[in-house]
Parts: sequence; C-alpha cells; structure tokens
Amino acid sequence: MKRANAPPWLGLVVAGSLAVGACGGSEKSADAGAMTDGEAGGTVVVVDPSPLNWLSVTWSTMEELVRVDKDGKTVPTLAESWDWKDPKTIEFRLRRGVTFQDGEPFTAKNVKRSFDEVQRWKNPHPPGSFLNFDQKTQLAVVDDHTVRFTFPAPDAAALMKFRGMHIGSTKFWDTNGFVDRESGTAESHW
Repeated sequence: MKRANAPPWLGLVVAGSLAVGACGGSEKSADAGAMTDGEAGGTVVVVDPSPLNWLSVTWSTMEELVRVDKDGKTVPTLAESWDWKDPKTIEFRLRRGVTFQDGEPFTAKNVKRSFDEVQRWKNPHPPGSFLNFDQKTQLAVVDDHTVRFTFPAPDAAALMKFRGMHIGSTKFWDTNGFVDRESGTAESHW
C-alpha cells in the first residue's frame, strides 16, 4: 500500500539497491513471476512516511563503501579495502562481482556518479553538515575497481562520511535519485 505522503524516492531506493552476493530464493511474486535461486525479481516498495526514519530505510536498501560492525569498527562493504596514500588521499579497492538489483554491474563509475550527484547539493545529509564532504573534495576513477578521494585538507571524519555515502545504479540516478518530484530538489524534503 502506498501512502500519499510517502516520499516518491523510497520506491526508487530499492530499485537502485545493491545485491551483495547471491540472494533470493525460489519464491513467487505477482510482479516477477517465478524466481530461481540467485535471481532478483519484482520491486519492493518501502513506505515509511516519518521524516525521521529515512536513514534507516536507506541503510536497509542501499550499500555504502564501508559500514560499522557490531563492535563499532569500520569494515569494508562495497569496498574490499582502503589505503591512506597520504593524510589527504584515500584509495578504495572495490568489491568485484556485485550487481545492482536492476542488473547493472557495480564499478567505480557508480561510486563517481553517486558522489558527484550528492556533491551538487548544498546540504546532502539531513542529520547535519558534519556528514558532508568538503565541496573541494575530488574523486578520481583509477580503474573499474579503484577510486581515489583527495580532500583539500586532512579529514578525520572521512570514514564516517563514507558510511553515509549511498551508492546508486545509473538507473537510480537517471530516474531522479533522491530528488523529490514536487520540489525538484533532494534537499529539505526528508
């Protein structure tokens, strides 16, 4: 059931989410028909009209380069590993074999597109600007599975910020990403 006041991007979040490893079972869906092991099908629409719960919905339907484990340690998720090249430069080696729900393979270009899209916003993170990357931060695609971020100054909170950097597929961003259709912006509609 879709509520009229639910943000329209919530359904797109799921469509742009990543499936890490094989998922799914031999279940049937009215939208997708019969599915086989490892095959994604149908669209899950998450409806949570509370403006306070957007983050838990996004963290449950999208992936980031890193997450925090049960012990509070930062661990790689879409990244296989990272290496600080110097105090202002971090390089991520990306996980191979990851596919978005829409079938697009995950590569460095998805990280670049997601970063570039969010960097256009004045305040991309509703919890606070402390999660925003400096506007002068640069992201270089080294190869299909490596990206390098260069900050204008050392950033002790960088790994925490990567925890809030959700990676979307090309289709996710091409169909408005997080942008609210009514306001035409991704800001201030959470």
